[in-house]
Amino acid sequence: MLDRISLDDDQLILDTQSLDIKDAHEFLKSYGCHSPGNLDLIGDELFLLKPSAWDEGYVPFFANAEAMWHSLRTRSTKPEHMHIIGMDQDQHASISRLLALYFLVRETLKTLCHSEGDDSQTLKYIFFSSKESLLTKLEVSYLMACDELMAIEVDDKGVKHAQTMHAASMADEDVHCEERRHVMRETLTDFLKDEKDCNIRTIMASISPFYKKYNERYKVYVSKFSVNKILTEIENDCVSFLGKVQDAIIAQQTKAFAVPGGIVAVGAILKPATTAWDYLVILIGLIISTWMITSLNNNVVSHIDLLSDEFKRSTKKYDDIVVGVEDIQEKVEESRKKVLISSASASSKLNGLTRVCWLILILVSLILLKRFLEV
Repeated sequence: MLDRISLDDDQLILDTQSLDIKDAHEFLKSYGCHSPGNLDLIGDELFLLKPSAWDEGYVPFFANAEAMWHSLRTRSTKPEHMHIIGMDQDQHASISRLLALYFLVRETLKTLCHSEGDDSQTLKYIFFSSKESLLTKLEVSYLMACDELMAIEVDDKGVKHAQTMHAASMADEDVHCEERRHVMRETLTDFLKDEKDCNIRTIMASISPFYKKYNERYKVYVSKFSVNKILTEIENDCVSFLGKVQDAIIAQQTKAFAVPGGIVAVGAILKPATTAWDYLVILIGLIISTWMITSLNNNVVSHIDLLSDEFKRSTKKYDDIVVGVEDIQEKVEESRKKVLISSASASSKLNGLTRVCWLILILVSLILLKRFLEV
């Protein structure tokens, strides 16, 4: 039915000859005409240029590309329908891609900009960037003539890249939304820094290179974020290990307080002891106590060594990291040193406690032997 629309003295007319008027009205409704009955019908000619009969006053049929562009260039979104009389299907597909790209880039810029132009700066998006305490202002105009629009070459891949960036800028449900927008603004500033006339057509004509630059910058940001996350994980693992070692030492030190009490108790028991059986019972009790403390200390030392080995194994998963490898390896080595020093210190303290217990056993055994020989 689109081939029935023609231009006559600046009027768009739908030829309804041999058509049921209801079918014509249904066709127009599908293109956004909410009141097709209000359109003027003279004979078989239905006059379409009556904005009040159309949604938002938008008539989706145009005599040529210039008329189409004059109507659409200031709209905020791409209209659902658009038809230029006399254009074939390939030409329509090309213009549709250009319009899709134009509105995608415009909405992306509108989301990213810090302010929009006022009455003295119409059809502009304004950006501010600060680098090394220097504030820079960037104005991107979306004012463009129809022939400039038609001169832009774009393919489906370019439109897809624009859709990806548009979705990235509009998404606000995750924690990285502001970072993505910041990266995109930095990319835009860098991309247009050498341009004297910062216009949306520059971005549209180079949408794929622009997308590539943005993607590279965003990958660097994600890599830095991942590195910081890994460093935090290593630090948390190290702190967790040191806490476990400290808990083990405190537990054994609490048990070690029983050693001085044991010495006092042995001295009290030795005083009234007079027979060989008394000496034997004291010696056996002391041997069992020393063995138990030694066994517990050895178990704790083995546990600390096991924790140390487990920490080393857990940090080996970062050996294959490529991005930020220097920072990660430095953090791993620092944590491993802390773990090694803490493990060695804990083992030394526990081994010292074990030696004290055996020394007490030897001293008491000598005293018992001397008392036994004197009896």
